[in-house]
Amino acid sequence: MKIKLIFSYDGSKFQGSQTQPHENGVEDELGIALAHVGIFDKITSSSRTDKDVHANNQVASVRCGDHFKDFKRLADLINRHAHPHIHIKKILRVDDNFHPRYNAKFRQYRYIINHGDFSPFLSQYQTFLPKFDIDKTNKLLALFIGEHDFSAFMKVGSDTKSPVRTITKAFCYSYKEKTIIVFKANGFLRAQIRLMVATILKALRLENGADLINLALQDKQPLTRIPAPPNGLYLNRVFY
Repeated sequence: MKIKLIFSYDGSKFQGSQTQPHENGVEDELGIALAHVGIFDKITSSSRTDKDVHANNQVASVRCGDHFKDFKRLADLINRHAHPHIHIKKILRVDDNFHPRYNAKFRQYRYIINHGDFSPFLSQYQTFLPKFDIDKTNKLLALFIGEHDFSAFMKVGSDTKSPVRTITKAFCYSYKEKTIIVFKANGFLRAQIRLMVATILKALRLENGADLINLALQDKQPLTRIPAPPNGLYLNRVFY
């Protein structure tokens, strides 16, 4: 049978979510944990995250024997070997045709910026920056909403069939000493979110920031090619 795993992980401990040649990817570590309980099938994940990018609710599928009945106990058994950097939150049985990546309708990410005093204990999980204007930021973020060619917001050399994506949500809000930026879309290009965040931060310092973002969307000329740090980025949810 095929099961769906919903899990979180600390991206700072891995070289990315996908299986790596040096076997230091999230899928490598999760595969070892699954093997300990007798599951040896290839893991298929909903999204690829880069080195130092985290996940609150990543989704993956794997085939296992029909003898697994108690999924809560199975999650507990896997977590014995997956902890401390990966945690299985939930396991569900799914149809054999289920595909975590191709069946996903939307993905939602959060980017966390801390405006407080720098902490070496949080530096791998949040980006530390001075405070900025939330209202102005939301006006700039709204420019990304809709269907656009995001060629100016993807990593150079990315292998993709089309740079067109539809963003349904792009906004930020304050929480204590932090600013949380939220993006929801039908898909994202490689480094797209981090490049959008970096572009917003640069546009905030410019008088004509909004015009330059619109120009980047229309003429595909990036405002910056240097993405925001990965440590503040989290895959928050996958919608099916």
